[in-house]
Amino acid sequence: MALPGEAKAFYTRGMMAGGRAVGAIGRAMMRWPAACSERGAAAVEFALIIPVVLAGLTGIANYGLAMYNKMELVGAARAGAQQAILDRTDTTAIKNAVVNSTNLGITTADVTTTESYLCADGTVVTLATDTCVNSDPLQYYMTVTANQNFTLLLLGTTISLSGSVKVRTQ
Repeated sequence: MALPGEAKAFYTRGMMAGGRAVGAIGRAMMRWPAACSERGAAAVEFALIIPVVLAGLTGIANYGLAMYNKMELVGAARAGAQQAILDRTDTTAIKNAVVNSTNLGITTADVTTTESYLCADGTVVTLATDTCVNSDPLQYYMTVTANQNFTLLLLGTTISLSGSVKVRTQ
């Protein structure tokens, strides 16, 4: 049996000349071979490292699911923006287009539409009845935003995700 230097010296001190173990220490050393120690060390190392690995995998899964949902929300907002190009005044149809274009379980209450106005020179106008300085026609924009509360795996923490698209409607 091949033992490291110190263990070999201790092991042989516990033996009598005839090769029989002397006392409790000698008997314990007879059963001491490295395989038992390595199995125990491997079990301890596994027990220490597995929570770290599982936490990392859970974090990766949470990040992936959140990014997938974010992309779905942006895609749904794009569908609403396309509907806004057709008819910017029908906000119910815009919200329904957003809800129907995704399977994330959002409702029309999770969708907001905001209309804004600009002049050709970039001046922001607050009302659609306002006029531009150069008598240029107003440019109408619609911002469609879809929101979702996302619950993280195993943590139970909720984060807010949103996807938003701004499109010129006139």
